[in-house]
Amino acid sequence: MVAPDVSHSTPAFDRSRAPSLPRTLVPPCFFTDPSVIQEWRYESRRLAQQIYTHLWLGPRNVAKDEKFLQDNNVKLVLAITTPQAWEIMKSRYADKSEYQGLPVSNYIELVKSFPLAKQLIDQTRDNGGSTLLYCETGNEKSAAVAVAYVMESNGWDLIRSIQFVQARRFCVALDDNMKFQLRSYETLCQAHQAVLIPSKRPDLRRTLDDLYGDSDEIDDEVDREGRAPFNDVDPNSIEEKGDVIME
Repeated sequence: MVAPDVSHSTPAFDRSRAPSLPRTLVPPCFFTDPSVIQEWRYESRRLAQQIYTHLWLGPRNVAKDEKFLQDNNVKLVLAITTPQAWEIMKSRYADKSEYQGLPVSNYIELVKSFPLAKQLIDQTRDNGGSTLLYCETGNEKSAAVAVAYVMESNGWDLIRSIQFVQARRFCVALDDNMKFQLRSYETLCQAHQAVLIPSKRPDLRRTLDDLYGDSDEIDDEVDREGRAPFNDVDPNSIEEKGDVIME
């Protein structure tokens, strides 16, 4: 007698059915100001573009262009790269204090670095210098830092911030995972703005005053001891049983 085959083969994993991150669709740029939208050519991807007067975004090769750095008063060259790559770069730029790095291994660490990046960029601006943000291509990690900076500095939403950066550097390419992380950071920025901006809720005490009249009118009707203003009752109108005779 032949024993039945009880072996079970493991079914292949169907990636098409795996849950995916929600997509963030960025519509065409709505900016029409010529100072925002820059002329773009294919060769421009190898150059740095000016996001603000104090902030530039570009690829790694621009960080080596000393003439560019000098002409544009760049006092901070901020690399967004992996920890391994930054160890090599750090030894290369050991004698140049303007070269700094934000080593990140994944998108979570990148989002955590946004506040420090903003602090460094703002400090450089306050000291009269400008910043060059860069990664390998200038289109991904460093672009995400630029979007986060624009979003937090202007109080804009994610879509408008991406559009603003893409209007300056057209080749910016943020994948769905990065947009999802930026969406989470957008929520944090909105919560921070809500704390800074005074609440616009109505004053309930003023609303009650409007409902019952001004306090002066209330004081006229209530005596100083707080008793309600009832009229005196004529004793002659009360029968022995205590009922009030209604005339």
